[in-house]
Amino acid sequence: MTRNRIMVATATAVAIASGCHATVAQSANEPLRIEIREGVIRPVQLAMPAFVAVSPEAEEFARDIKDVVAADLTGTGLFREIPAGAHISAVTSFNGPIIFPDWKAINAEALIVGEVGIDGTGRMTVKFRLFDVFVEIPMGKGTQFTSGSSEWRRIAHKIADGIYSQLTGEKPFFDSRVAFISETGPKNDRSKRLAVMDYDGANLEYHTEGEEIVLAPRFSPDGNRLIYTSYVTGTPRVQMLDLRTGEKSAIIES
Repeated sequence: MTRNRIMVATATAVAIASGCHATVAQSANEPLRIEIREGVIRPVQLAMPAFVAVSPEAEEFARDIKDVVAADLTGTGLFREIPAGAHISAVTSFNGPIIFPDWKAINAEALIVGEVGIDGTGRMTVKFRLFDVFVEIPMGKGTQFTSGSSEWRRIAHKIADGIYSQLTGEKPFFDSRVAFISETGPKNDRSKRLAVMDYDGANLEYHTEGEEIVLAPRFSPDGNRLIYTSYVTGTPRVQMLDLRTGEKSAIIES
């Protein structure tokens, strides 16, 4: 086989291995030209065994947090969770050894291990670690969150954010909220309410009662306040809502 043919064969193999659609062309006495037209996205295979519950009080939270993390990641289309029924190993201790051959055997590319504990005051501590199964090393340092148990869903989003950033190198977005105008009622008598929810639709809150027309909500840079247009007086005015206290104040009146 000539050197040029070897180069063509090698280039074609690389394109196929990377999941790309490619064309390899070479005319006589011309340099080799490889044209890659598109890539094929294959979801990363994630293994996420049940998070370890330090106490019976933490068992439900451990299950719910793990489920939200999985939903966040798989919902992007970039990740696939390997079903628990396919797992060979079980994780019973957050600091226990990882049997990497068992996770390689089910084609896991990344492994997520978590632990949830609740102290006597109701404070929750959640830990997670991300492992590269093929290289058999942790990816970054383990991370810990501590908060009230009512914040369990936000902690789950933060865990998903950390995993997403480490695996993709992109900025995360799971721990975010959406401000919008909720409309209900018949077409000729619509009720509009100012509403805020988590990015996945959870923790829906209404901040007006529908007795006024409200439009164009915007978050402040720190995310603690909302600016929106209200017709509560019959004429448009810009109002500010403090999401921490519920206090409303007019900024500009027309």
